[in-house]
Amino acid sequence: CSSDLMNPATTGMYADEAGDYRVYSDYRSQWGSIGIKPFSTAYAAYDMKVKKWGRNFGLGGYIIDNNAGVGNFNTMNAMVSAAYDILNNADGKHYLTTGIQLGVLYNSFNPANFTYDNQYSATTGGFDNSLPSGEIIPATSMVRLDANFGLYYKFLDKSKKVHPFAGFSMRHVNEPNMMIIESESRLTIRYNYLLGCDYQVNDKFKLSPRLLYMDEGGATELTIGALAYYKMKDPYEVLGGLDYRVGDAAILHLGVKFRGSTFRFSYDANTSYLNTYTNGKGAWEFSMILNMNRKVI
Repeated sequence: CSSDLMNPATTGMYADEAGDYRVYSDYRSQWGSIGIKPFSTAYAAYDMKVKKWGRNFGLGGYIIDNNAGVGNFNTMNAMVSAAYDILNNADGKHYLTTGIQLGVLYNSFNPANFTYDNQYSATTGGFDNSLPSGEIIPATSMVRLDANFGLYYKFLDKSKKVHPFAGFSMRHVNEPNMMIIESESRLTIRYNYLLGCDYQVNDKFKLSPRLLYMDEGGATELTIGALAYYKMKDPYEVLGGLDYRVGDAAILHLGVKFRGSTFRFSYDANTSYLNTYTNGKGAWEFSMILNMNRKVI
């Protein structure tokens, strides 16, 4: 999916890659193997380069929609995004950007899709959804303001084979209250730390190891892995890679790049204790990044 979903500092900031604007799309489906309606994620985004007052800016936005299946619990996040090249890439070697995102979080659920104590039928020995639930539910949806912040750095010296990069971002910096009904439950700040490196082995082969660490309210996630790119006959490039989300899943990536646009399929093989129920079947995901030029129709 789009990198500005992870870090607003990369909005419209393509470093040494070509293109004037990009369109992003992603779809992910998971947990279908345990016999319930899958948890699905759909994502769409757009960003573009902007040159103003002799400086480099980036503008864009995204919408991401998560549906939990059971109860039709839905979370939608819509954000507008802006980034600024702090160093303006003056020497062509160092790239330091910052960015912010502002938007809304929307949550909703369908109470009719749940069963309640009052719906237990002694006659049938089971639950009957046609019986009154006895529950008073004053609201089934909510809208909250949301804000993100980020920083990103990459070393771009083309005379070198090694180009390290690092990113830091904070999501939900305003800690919105996510409760739909009455009481308060604030969404704590999520801290994202990214470290990686693009290593140009030769004219055809590039290797990109990376590490991502996330922390939100004491819940942590660590993912380590690498992507490899191989240039075939111009303009085609194939990619493949493997990530390991520690204690959770091994993730296989396969894809192709065509004139700067990327099409990638990923599959999660579950490695946690849930493997007992999933037989290793975690999630599949398809992502697409269309890299466009204003001169091309």
